[in-house]
Amino acid sequence: MQGKANEGAAMGLLERLFGEVHVPGADGVRILDVPSAMNLRELGNYDTPAGKTAAHRFLRCGSTRCMSQKDRAWLREYGLTHVLDLRGYGESPEQTCPFARERGMVWKNVSLFGQNLSDPELVAAQGNLDYLARGYLAMLGNHEAVCEALTFLAEVPQQECALFHCAAGMDRTGMVSMLLLGAAGVSRSDIVRDYLYSFASVHDVDAFVQTGEVPKALAGTRLEGRLQTVGKVYDALVRAYGDVGSYLRACGMDDATLAALRSRLLG
Repeated sequence: MQGKANEGAAMGLLERLFGEVHVPGADGVRILDVPSAMNLRELGNYDTPAGKTAAHRFLRCGSTRCMSQKDRAWLREYGLTHVLDLRGYGESPEQTCPFARERGMVWKNVSLFGQNLSDPELVAAQGNLDYLARGYLAMLGNHEAVCEALTFLAEVPQQECALFHCAAGMDRTGMVSMLLLGAAGVSRSDIVRDYLYSFASVHDVDAFVQTGEVPKALAGTRLEGRLQTVGKVYDALVRAYGDVGSYLRACGMDDATLAALRSRLLG
């Protein structure tokens, strides 16, 4: 019951932000037009010193609970073979993620954090987004879970695709995405963009990052606070460890696994 409440709250938050569950707007690459999917997009096509990140390798998503059989079949055709569920045990991941019961799909649950940080009631109760930074740093401090989750993603066969998700696809999913992109050498600016695409269209986020001005249509969505939060967390990680690769080694990831992870990201 708690899992349903958490995911229902996340769906409600997205509906208030966008007027619909599916994130509007597409740049032709990153936002996938899969109608029953929640906050679904690619990690491909980001610039790195070694070239662009590869498409069809990693997908990030919110709740999969309401994903239709037709859309799941489309994702299998897209190359999806592995699913990482980042939700807590109280959210009943095995019972509520349809991929957990899908023949031929490799599904794994690694609880990165015990609550949905985008629950609107939590947001309202805090009155600001400082608690998000504390929650994100607590996730990053959970070295064993981080290493287990990213090792699972590193071990997906090279030409196959993995999807990782939580309840809203914003916070727990956002931190895993930050680590994946950071491990590949994606810039801080693009890591911030990827995070913010959960809260607005590609066009509006790009304009906001470039100008620092929140578009009028997004007034009240706390986009600026979200930008500050993810920037603070990323900067704290870099100050402490130097870079994402060094952080992952501190979590227990060996060099071979880190190289495999980077290889999957860079094609």
